Amino acid sequence: MFYFFGAGVNLFLFFLLISKKNKSLADKILAAWLFVILCHLALYLFSFQPVTINNIHQIGLSIPFPFLHGPFLYLYTAALTNQLPGKKWRWMHFLPALLIILIFLPLLFSSAAFKMEVFNSKGKDYVLLLNIAGWLMKLSGIVYVSWSFALLRKHKKNIGELFSYDEMINLNWLRYLIYAMLAVWVIIIFIQKDAFIFGAVVVCVFFIGFFGIKQVGIFGQKEEWLTRSRKATDSALLQDHTVLKENEEPAIPALLAETEPVMETGSSKLKYSNSGLSEKLAAEIHERLIRLMTLEKTFTEPALSLTMLAAKLNAHPNYLSQVINEKEGKSFFDYINTLRVDEFKRLVVLPGSSQFTMMSLAYDCGFNSKSSFNKNFKKITGISPSVYLAGITDAPPPAHTPQ
Repeated sequence: MFYFFGAGVNLFLFFLLISKKNKSLADKILAAWLFVILCHLALYLFSFQPVTINNIHQIGLSIPFPFLHGPFLYLYTAALTNQLPGKKWRWMHFLPALLIILIFLPLLFSSAAFKMEVFNSKGKDYVLLLNIAGWLMKLSGIVYVSWSFALLRKHKKNIGELFSYDEMINLNWLRYLIYAMLAVWVIIIFIQKDAFIFGAVVVCVFFIGFFGIKQVGIFGQKEEWLTRSRKATDSALLQDHTVLKENEEPAIPALLAETEPVMETGSSKLKYSNSGLSEKLAAEIHERLIRLMTLEKTFTEPALSLTMLAAKLNAHPNYLSQVINEKEGKSFFDYINTLRVDEFKRLVVLPGSSQFTMMSLAYDCGFNSKSSFNKNFKKITGISPSVYLAGITDAPPPAHTPQ
């Protein structure tokens, strides 16, 4: 009954998605994935029936399905984080499943009598192929779950380099989904019991349903959260070119992957080894940055992005990101939120500040939610805002000038 209920929930979610208006590519990928899960669950439910000459043809049909879940997880994650590969490369991820189908095609089209013989002999001539397919299936799961986590880490870094906020664009629920799929693959690799494996799949479907419906825009008609994320990311990347044309700084190379800080990893020197930013220009940008933050307190703008700040400074976003990374030792996200925390610490000890609520002051500093304020304050100071407020009665006002 548990598996039938899971299949019913899966079918319900599938119809919710295909009936959704203005479906994004991520929606279409998720719908296709739910359909594959539904088919896989149906084949497992059919396996409860005693195998006879009349239903033996279902034997072997489920072999390719495990090779589909990893690619769908990866492509769905890539679609939500704007990291999808080109169209011709997307289908390459399904080649292993196609290869498995071709290998087992003779078995699938063999006679019922031969299939019965294979079933009774527990594999017969296909034992080696089934073992190889099993190991490749486990490898596929490990690779695609790891790949999906890597996409999320890259997405988080992109947020840190481009935005001063992460509300509505952090995709935490997607991280939980990947963890759920990791749990399924752990069961597949170490427990290897179909009842537990498909039980975990059903739980994963419930998870998709619960958090998907709870997360605005996935199964409903509104897509503000995803639209905001995509528009913000796309706008930030497109403005790089606009700012480049409008600025008076020396011409720099085109926005290639190796010169974009948001696409780099490793040490600062290696990260910007191909940058055309001179030490003199870096110092000038840093000086203008400090002046702007000190005099105009631009960090108090809740939706401040790297490209918005770069436009104010008449600097290329890549150069500005490099300056913040090298001169301040922080990502753009951490730099701006550190200034916001310092500003809060300055305001909260001013005479008359007691007439304002803590969150009122936090909003004035540029934070746009209580969770964001609490998280960043504790990350930067090591203590929560309430603990800090309780201990500042006799403390002098902190410095707020950017260093």
